[in-house]
Amino acid sequence: MSRWTEKYKQHCTDFEELPKERPILLPCRVKGCQCVSYEYVHISGSKPVRCQCKHTTTEHSEAIGHQCKKCTHCTGYRSPFTCGCGQPGYAHVTLVETKEERMARGRPVGRAVPYAAMGGLTGFSSLVDGYLRLDPSGIGNTCEQHTQ
Repeated sequence: MSRWTEKYKQHCTDFEELPKERPILLPCRVKGCQCVSYEYVHISGSKPVRCQCKHTTTEHSEAIGHQCKKCTHCTGYRSPFTCGCGQPGYAHVTLVETKEERMARGRPVGRAVPYAAMGGLTGFSSLVDGYLRLDPSGIGNTCEQHTQ
């Protein structure tokens, strides 16, 4: 069974020293899993979205490219999921970067997260698609903003 869809908290996210090579890979800590790094997989309810070839994520290889094990016409896992930004889900990549690297690219940053299992969750508004957020950072409004 392919397990390249392990949860974020099941991957190595805490480093004594940050790796020099980019992109930063988050290897899986689950015994026997061969995935190279954590990758976000879209879900529908509690189930991952099937590939355009109609097969599940477990029916695709955990190796890079995620070739289908059940059919020959599939070129790799691509869900038909459309992101809130209007782009297909496969147009996005899971990118791990430092706050400084993100700021240098002109991308928004949120608050520091208190522990690894939170992933990129920086506030309740970070759970909402980007175009629905009240602010572009994902931080959300603070109590002080509501009392002034």
